[in-house]
Amino acid sequence: PPLFDEPAADGSGGISFGTSDTGPLPHWTEPPTGEIPRTLGNVVVASLLLTVNWSTYVWAVVNDHVIETALGYFLSPLGTMALGVFVLGERLTPLRRASIGCALVAIAVLTVSYGRLPWVAILLATSWTSYCYVKRRVGLDAVSSLTGELWVLIVPALVIVVLSFLHGDGMPHTASAVEWFLVLGTGAITAAPLLLFAYAAKRVPFTILGPANYLIPIINFLLGWLVFDEQLTASRVVGFGFVWLALVLVTVDAVGRRSEKRQLPQVADRKARITEAPDGVL
Repeated sequence: PPLFDEPAADGSGGISFGTSDTGPLPHWTEPPTGEIPRTLGNVVVASLLLTVNWSTYVWAVVNDHVIETALGYFLSPLGTMALGVFVLGERLTPLRRASIGCALVAIAVLTVSYGRLPWVAILLATSWTSYCYVKRRVGLDAVSSLTGELWVLIVPALVIVVLSFLHGDGMPHTASAVEWFLVLGTGAITAAPLLLFAYAAKRVPFTILGPANYLIPIINFLLGWLVFDEQLTASRVVGFGFVWLALVLVTVDAVGRRSEKRQLPQVADRKARITEAPDGVL
């Protein structure tokens, strides 16, 4: 199905929640033939992409790569745009071509600056962009989709927790009460934006989702630079400058296209009135 299809109004093909004496229990509604395998496959893929994104981000923060995570999330809107162009066949405007060129230059400059390919940024950008795409293809509502992803991940997550208890230097043996509270709080802090994103991903155009994603890298960039005192050389500023230029071009293009769409009905209405008016009367 097309990427921008809305989910069925009756929730067909999704997971709904019934009740029993012991409380709510998940169960499948009657889906169309062939929908269950496709839906399950998309949920599994989405959960794996989310795992890659989360794990990469956590590793980067712990290992002093916060500014590089900012680069990854700056690149994500451009990756979303590239997905629309190269996978979905959307039209590539001159400004979008220029933005892709700026992004490629930025990656080249930052590769030289870091002395390596900025793999953390690229992995974050590609995994999140792919997650966006798969979420559009999951025929479930926001809560059911995220619940399905968490069910896929719960078994490996429990295995990791058990292994951490077996290691003497693991968090269960070394964390303070405050650290336990912070770790448990990250679950709620992570789930809330994911639920909001899952809701928006099916309803909000990518041209809006892209600019909204700018907030994440801006915060990360400032944290890495001003709070965690990570190195920000002149060459890296140049690389980020090309990324920011690309984002400006994409934003200008998106605003221009939305303005044109708003004007089309007005132009059509004026043409209709001119056509219907008597000769010499407007």
